[in-house]
Amino acid sequence: MDVSLLQAFEHRDYYTMRGVYQDFLELVVNFSDSEIGYFHLYEEAKETLKVTVWSKSVLDNCSTTIESHYSLSEAGIWTDAIRERHWVVHNQYTPKGTKGLLEEHFELRNHLAFPLFIAGKVVAVIGVGNKSTDYQDDDIRKICHFIDSIWQKVGHKVNRIRAREQLIEAEFLQQGPQQILLEMLKAISHTLELRDPYTADHQKHVAYICTEIAKELHLEEKVCLGLYVGALIHDIGKMLIPSSILTKPGTLFEEELLLLKTHPRHGVEIFRDTHFPWPIKDMIGQHHERLDGSGYPKGLTEHEICLEAKIIAVADTFDAMSNNRPYRVAPGKKKAIEVLMQGRGIVYDHYVVDAFMRCYERDPTFAGCYG
Repeated sequence: MDVSLLQAFEHRDYYTMRGVYQDFLELVVNFSDSEIGYFHLYEEAKETLKVTVWSKSVLDNCSTTIESHYSLSEAGIWTDAIRERHWVVHNQYTPKGTKGLLEEHFELRNHLAFPLFIAGKVVAVIGVGNKSTDYQDDDIRKICHFIDSIWQKVGHKVNRIRAREQLIEAEFLQQGPQQILLEMLKAISHTLELRDPYTADHQKHVAYICTEIAKELHLEEKVCLGLYVGALIHDIGKMLIPSSILTKPGTLFEEELLLLKTHPRHGVEIFRDTHFPWPIKDMIGQHHERLDGSGYPKGLTEHEICLEAKIIAVADTFDAMSNNRPYRVAPGKKKAIEVLMQGRGIVYDHYVVDAFMRCYERDPTFAGCYG
């Protein structure tokens, strides 16, 4: 077990519960020397299993939806641990008409699952599978102890996120449309002179694409609204970049490119004294961050990046590559799709890329007909 992974989990500040559960799952998969894993929340009142998180090894080999639901009676071996209220193991597993295994996702060779409790009630199940050898009693004991040692920390992080969401909800209700408009006017007052027509059009395009992705992800209406606002001004920091760089024909020099890359920081600075019921400053400052830490300006990784910024990153990449810029001819939509798929799960979020692709495959013109 890589101790640094556990230390990173303990110190990381998460934006979403899914992010907490994802890293929790990856830690258990890693510790147990397993190939695959899953984490499902359980709704006792409805006797329903809610598919919450797949391990990255599963995501890398299948398309995803944000969540699915299975009744306890149809979820097969996934729910044996819930019914038994105890760990269950299936070594040398052979499917026998069991429902709920989603065989198109992965071939299951062996399987080990643990119920997770809060106040005596089963609230989730975590499972791992495809270890190179059978899960032995000693393996099970060690994995169970490892899960128990982390589960309480998971709860603390989830509660912190819930508290943050409740605060956002309260602020959203308190700040009416008039106050939100006033906050926006504060930012606009910093950018009265528009010097880059490309950026203005590009932001509109990105905002439209983000809205479609958000619908596909079934995000709440207030989140969609905040995403649209953030996407509409995500490049506002370019207003502080010399127009000679923004409109320069031909290749940019390295010094010019480095200066251009400062625009996320400038955008955050423009919004420094504003307050919104959405993470607008994070959207502006993080839309060039990438899951593997290769982005800028801070080199953030995965769950350190807010969901809205991950959505903007996909829309921004597609639109930027689909349209000409002063210093280069557009690579085109086909190349943009190729880049997104190659970067799926590496630099771009699995779920966001998949949602974009569903929109695109349903109507290839959607990202070219901007509202």
